Amino acid sequence: MRFAVFLSVCVSFVTTSPSDAAEFSQVQDLPALKMGAPDLDAILLESRAFIDAANGSDDSGWEMVKVNIDGQEIEIPHLSLASSVAFPNEVFGFSYIYRQADRPISSVTIDLGDSLRRVSVNGGSAEKVEALSRLLEKDFHRHATAIGGLKFRRVAGICLSMLFLTSLMISSTYYWKNRNRSALGILICSAVGFLLVLFVPWNRFVPGFVLYERYSPFFLVRHAPEIFLLCLVAALLGIPLSYFLLRKER
Repeated sequence: MRFAVFLSVCVSFVTTSPSDAAEFSQVQDLPALKMGAPDLDAILLESRAFIDAANGSDDSGWEMVKVNIDGQEIEIPHLSLASSVAFPNEVFGFSYIYRQADRPISSVTIDLGDSLRRVSVNGGSAEKVEALSRLLEKDFHRHATAIGGLKFRRVAGICLSMLFLTSLMISSTYYWKNRNRSALGILICSAVGFLLVLFVPWNRFVPGFVLYERYSPFFLVRHAPEIFLLCLVAALLGIPLSYFLLRKER
């Protein structure tokens, strides 16, 4: 009896293991992204064309698009291009999901958000899965930005807050005792930098992902993140500059 049970388990394992081994997966984490709706449309259409070529034109897979607008997640149960969705000028979350079992490309997930940007491709063909994964990674990397994302903002915010706050405390104490103009420069730069870190909406200016319906024609609006970053850098550089002027006066 025990031998019969053991034999049935072995046969079941042998018959099921090849199907499990036939599933291949590729996962790519992406850097911070900044792109327009037409750019994302082109990537979605290209990926869908690749899936149709791999699975066959008669493929009727299940698809869904999710858009995060002002904290609310809107689900669209079909492939809807980004430019065809009515949303505000900026969107900070977008997802695309494709599912079709037992195909060379059985699932594709594109998850673009502030804390995570990831592309996941699964299927029965290792060659097709790897090719689509590399294609998506290459397309998205064209819209990568050097800085952005929740983790970057947390680390940079903590470091800059501690730096500006420490400089503010030391410079205010020194200025109160000596009334030196150069010390006043350190005090002003520290205060301005600390206020910029606290009150500028960096989650909108340095997001992990942002999708523009259209780019603003106004220079100040279009380059607001760069302008605030330059102000922050100027405040940061003003501290050592004022310190060297203070030493020179001595």
